[in-house]
Amino acid sequence: MSLNLRAFTADEPIFVDANIFLFHAFNDKAFGKAATAFLARVENQDVEALTSSLVVDEVFFKILVQEAAAHLPKPTIWNIKKALKDKTLAQRFYAPVLKYKAYLEGLTFLGLQIVDVTGAHMLAAADIGAEAGLLITDAAHIAVMRAMNIYHLATDDADLVGIAGIRVWMP
Repeated sequence: MSLNLRAFTADEPIFVDANIFLFHAFNDKAFGKAATAFLARVENQDVEALTSSLVVDEVFFKILVQEAAAHLPKPTIWNIKKALKDKTLAQRFYAPVLKYKAYLEGLTFLGLQIVDVTGAHMLAAADIGAEAGLLITDAAHIAVMRAMNIYHLATDDADLVGIAGIRVWMP
């Protein structure tokens, strides 16, 4: 069972998955407003939130690919990598990434914690993923949460609903 993210008021920290940041970054029609409202609560220090370096990687990667797709006729990973060799295209593709980086830096100044994902987390993630039937990235989020004794997760990923000890809060 998932809970509505608007109702999150726990005095405990909440782990923020990449899709919450991406709904905000892309002003998603369905969930952009809810994600933005939640992140405003983080900005106002009404919510203690953390995420991981793996989530930041995922957010930056998807923003970069989205921008590249708007400028390339065939936006495959190989074509994007090739286009990034052109300094002008690299600057264009990275402009929204750097803008969102500045936003995340501001959030960290206001209390968002970005924790490193370690080798131990990834080794645990392999076991978690195999047991729960999760993609390795999702399993890594759970591994980080368990290592830090975090029980709340802000996400729109239905695959994470029903994981033992985790309360999922969706926009």
